[in-house]
Amino acid sequence: MSRVFESPDGPPGPARIIDLYCGYMISQTLFAAVETGLFTAAGPEPATPAQLAERCDIPERSARAMADLLADAGLLERDGAAFRTAPDAEAFLTGRGPADLRPMARYWATVSYPAWGNAIEAFRSRRGVRPVLDEAQTEAYESTVALVTAETAADLARTYDFGRHRRLLDVGGGYGTFARPILSAYENLSVTLIDLPEVAAAVAGQAIPRLTAIGADIFESPLPPGHDVILVANLVHLLPPDRITELFRRLRAAAAPEATLLLVDWWRTDQAPHPSARFGAGEFLIISGGDLYQVDEVVGWLTETGWKCTGLTELPPPSGVLVAVPD
Repeated sequence: MSRVFESPDGPPGPARIIDLYCGYMISQTLFAAVETGLFTAAGPEPATPAQLAERCDIPERSARAMADLLADAGLLERDGAAFRTAPDAEAFLTGRGPADLRPMARYWATVSYPAWGNAIEAFRSRRGVRPVLDEAQTEAYESTVALVTAETAADLARTYDFGRHRRLLDVGGGYGTFARPILSAYENLSVTLIDLPEVAAAVAGQAIPRLTAIGADIFESPLPPGHDVILVANLVHLLPPDRITELFRRLRAAAAPEATLLLVDWWRTDQAPHPSARFGAGEFLIISGGDLYQVDEVVGWLTETGWKCTGLTELPPPSGVLVAVPD
């Protein structure tokens, strides 16, 4: 479509702009291909649209249309009239490679994409959609968060010394992505995980040793006391500033005098976020009114709410852990 407007001898054409306008077509085709199993059906050996259609139980015209679009996007490779998976698609979108990113597609398709329909108003007002998620959407969201944060969770367990602590409160702990590697590394530690009831119920059903899951709204219910370390991982970026200070105050009220607060997040330390986190400033705003926050502004909110920041420990980019103690 965009090449129609190109002029080799004139000023720059609008091809790049039009390609960006149409970007949602590729993402929606990608979601459909994951849902129908098209990448698994294609594989490293060439397959015709008829073969793809039969393997995916979709019309042949649909298989051809999806394959053409995904080949233009570089996720499939043409071999005459047939198609094979590109190396990255084979590695991450078939279930046959070193990591399976297909579960993420359901989050982008069912939670994130509908929310971005509110983008104009969200950017104008800095208020996110705050969608109410059904069971399937909650599963898609939590599974994607677990997948994205697993490496950071393992890094935290290796980097921070939890050996001097005995009871950890994991606030907004999701499916226990951060709690699991910590519990594995420190047998002296027990964890109380607090999250929404439907999330906590899923965690409780897994019967993780030394982990107690509590279902509650962290802004409405009292936070459980008696913990000497409090972990808030990848939650601050989902909140607007007024909710962040409210959370910090609630944590301070529940904190033991000797408690340590660990804030793990994608901190913005300059005006150019790390490439892997750059999309977050928009995504977090659209979904819930959040942002990628500067370290110094978070330190200011900690000070305002009775905490003293003792330092920032870098984790592999884009993450870091801010450490604070009661002031």
